Amino acid sequence: MKKLSLLLVVALMIFSFAGCAKEEPAATEEAKTLTGTAKGFGGDVTVTVTVSGDDITAVDAVGDSETQGIGSNAIEQLPALIIEADSTEVEAVSGATVTSDAIKEAVNNALAEK
Repeated sequence: MKKLSLLLVVALMIFSFAGCAKEEPAATEEAKTLTGTAKGFGGDVTVTVTVSGDDITAVDAVGDSETQGIGSNAIEQLPALIIEADSTEVEAVSGATVTSDAIKEAVNNALAEK
């Protein structure tokens, strides 16, 4: 009888430890780099967007034909705003609405590739 009781206690302990096993964390999603293009004020604006899962982690915008001091301000400032908001639903850079809209559209075009 003692052996049976001891065996039962050992079996219960084994099963209770098995229930406490840690689950493996879900695999982190790899970063993807996507590109998109849209028509700006002076020509095409191209963006390179890096995403990890559903998060926008980097945006690089290039628009060599955009007006210096106006459209170039949007090229410099808007990517950081998009990253911070994790969305293209951000305000346009003042005075550079066409370039700002082109950057947002290009980002959306890139994200559509996902």
